[in-house]
Amino acid sequence: MNAVPTSMRAALLRDFGSLTVEEVPVPVPGPGEALVRVRACGICGTDLKIVSGAYRGTWPPELPFIIGHEWSAEVAALGEGAQRSGLAVGDRVVGENHTGCGTCPMCRAGRYNLCERVREPGFKLYGHTAPGALAEYAVRPAMSLHKVPDQVSDVAAALVNQGALTVHAARRTRLSAGASVAVFGPGLLGLLMLQVARAAGATTVVVVGRGPRLATAHRLGATHVADYSAGDPVAQVRAASGGRGVDVVFDCSGNVLVVGQALRCARRGGAVALLGLAGGAVAELPVDLVTLDELDVLGIRSSPNAYPAMISLLAAGVIDTTPLTTHRYPLSDVARAFEALARREAIRPIITM
Repeated sequence: MNAVPTSMRAALLRDFGSLTVEEVPVPVPGPGEALVRVRACGICGTDLKIVSGAYRGTWPPELPFIIGHEWSAEVAALGEGAQRSGLAVGDRVVGENHTGCGTCPMCRAGRYNLCERVREPGFKLYGHTAPGALAEYAVRPAMSLHKVPDQVSDVAAALVNQGALTVHAARRTRLSAGASVAVFGPGLLGLLMLQVARAAGATTVVVVGRGPRLATAHRLGATHVADYSAGDPVAQVRAASGGRGVDVVFDCSGNVLVVGQALRCARRGGAVALLGLAGGAVAELPVDLVTLDELDVLGIRSSPNAYPAMISLLAAGVIDTTPLTTHRYPLSDVARAFEALARREAIRPIITM
């Protein structure tokens, strides 16, 4: 293994609106922590919002800050006691973003993504409230890391974070074999959601959006697409489901205007899961529809206990990441990567170290 240097390159958010690549000290792992050498890091829409200042004061709590929460790496060093985790230097890993306090009712119930002490020091949301991985090295609690098998590439492993979110969504909605599904938003999250839905047994999957990504959705297993340019998406989804509406709708768009459409696509007694963040914008809720049709409206936050399942799906070849990671950049070109995402040229820009 290569020796660990004392300094590293990192993409720093010093002022809202832009990132600069600078030399900073390599973090030192504390007790129970691992130092990882980052291999690949994805950039998502939330990163765009963080850089723009949409969540200033919360994500991040202060500047300068290192963002990045979709990554893969290898273990470079272990802090005191971290050997008990079963990790060893050289292991390829991915890491969860949330490390809860471990003692509040939500953490004790295994729902550490909903830790009740999010404003206290024990809670960390890496890449949001604690330093992220858009850098050559990062430190994480060993307990938050998961090993990655050889058949999963570094770039594919960087998608585990978003893929695990869709696994959590499938579990929350009790998605079952033979189900009908609609997915709003053919970005990375939506295109992973459709594949996880198919892996969970959905036999009808309608992807709603516009542009060339709908063709990608077909390639990845969508049985139907609903194109905004072709008319009312609700009518198209209902036509694809025989007029009844689908069992489960996953809104992966983060667009508040979609929420009402998503609810109108669900069958009576169906479920609508909201996976995207809207940057504080507010959606209108058709209360009578939700009440009279007894719709389940579910928020989906992060991916508690879902990383192992997503890693297994990737290792089994069930999830195809190739068309999702066509745009790759060195860390020095991080600004170009952000521009490609903002212009919708790239489904998921990947920074490779």
